[in-house]
Amino acid sequence: MAEDLVEALKARLKGIPADRIVFVGVGNRFRGDDAAGPLVIDLLAEKVPHAIDAGSAPENITGAIKKLKPKAIVIIDALIFKDAPPGSAFIVESEEIAQRGFSHTLSLDFVMDYLREDTGADVFLIGVQPGYLGDTEGLSPGMREALEKIATTILDAIA
Repeated sequence: MAEDLVEALKARLKGIPADRIVFVGVGNRFRGDDAAGPLVIDLLAEKVPHAIDAGSAPENITGAIKKLKPKAIVIIDALIFKDAPPGSAFIVESEEIAQRGFSHTLSLDFVMDYLREDTGADVFLIGVQPGYLGDTEGLSPGMREALEKIATTILDAIA
């Protein structure tokens, strides 16, 4: 995961200054591994210029994102992939999201397309395979380590 993801991120973010990249974590901290996005944002918050925890309603922070005049918007969220182990991470385009299930108020592909049109930024998702989505504050086994690896991968890609 890490080497493929870091190379894909490096290619995607090449030449974009760190202060023009916005990282957005999406998810609910009280629904198991759905907390993946916000928890990665916690790990990035002191190390990147723009790291935003959008909770489970990313449409509520689009105005704040647009004010930053980003060239890239990287959204991190739990996303179900067939036959992938928990903690696996993949880059996903907005067109691919309709094929997968989300529990957000407004469809994430709609938010991504809106931000792309309004900002001209490259907008994409890092989808993290959850192990468990349900009413609990805890993560499934190994998920915390996987999220730490994803945060490190992001930092390596923008270094």
